[in-house]
Amino acid sequence: MTQDRTINAAALQWDVRRGEVEANLATATGLIQEASEAEAQLVVMPEMWATSFMGEEAEGTREAVDRAEAAVTTLAGDLGLVLIGSNYEFAADGSIYNRAKLVDRGDLAGEYRKMHLFSPHGEDRFFAHGESWLVADTSIGRVAAAICYDLRFPELIRHLFLAGAELLLVPAQWPAPRDQHWRTLVKARAIENQWFVVASNRCGNEPSLINETDVSFPGNSLIVDPTGTVLAEGNGEAGVFADELDLKEVRIVRRAIPISKDRRVDAYGRFEL
Repeated sequence: MTQDRTINAAALQWDVRRGEVEANLATATGLIQEASEAEAQLVVMPEMWATSFMGEEAEGTREAVDRAEAAVTTLAGDLGLVLIGSNYEFAADGSIYNRAKLVDRGDLAGEYRKMHLFSPHGEDRFFAHGESWLVADTSIGRVAAAICYDLRFPELIRHLFLAGAELLLVPAQWPAPRDQHWRTLVKARAIENQWFVVASNRCGNEPSLINETDVSFPGNSLIVDPTGTVLAEGNGEAGVFADELDLKEVRIVRRAIPISKDRRVDAYGRFEL
């Protein structure tokens, strides 16, 4: 059930340095503390925030990434934050996932393995597909997670809405050539599911793993309300982009336009694909 209260949410962005775990951790720690000083209760970090995408060299960062994730988990506990960001997960069966960890005041609230892998940049060559979704009750409300390319797949996102989520949290590395797609999709996912979206997108430049061509990232993190209004937006530089979210707006918008009630589940099953 949507809570009648407000929370302060922050999206963090910086130039994530490939393979430089300690440098990325130092930047993340500073920005998390800055967000907390601005009274944030929810913090969203970029996709692959500790290492960026590394291809076959990622295995060598396993222990450093584990330490970095433990450090921000402890910090979130000390500061009383809900926090999410994604990193490499090296599973016991040898599979490698792009996994988001949702932490609630220092405790693990849930994990999500990226379901949709961006094949044009070779993600499907390095990662296994996730097979499940994440909706979790936290101290700030009922939240859902998606990662970057997932935004292009409303089938998944609608499922999270139907599971009762009030906020969608999105770590991302979305490149500049498609920055208008990013802005449009974040707003669309907010409007069609009548919830808040807090989406973190990195800034900076990095060579592609496919052809070594430089890829630019616009650092246009977004916080969008249930009507599609942009409350905060990144400016291309490293920093904290935050705003206050009035959670009762979710209930108000969903009552005014009752898409859940008006869905035609009886008809959808008859459509031929």
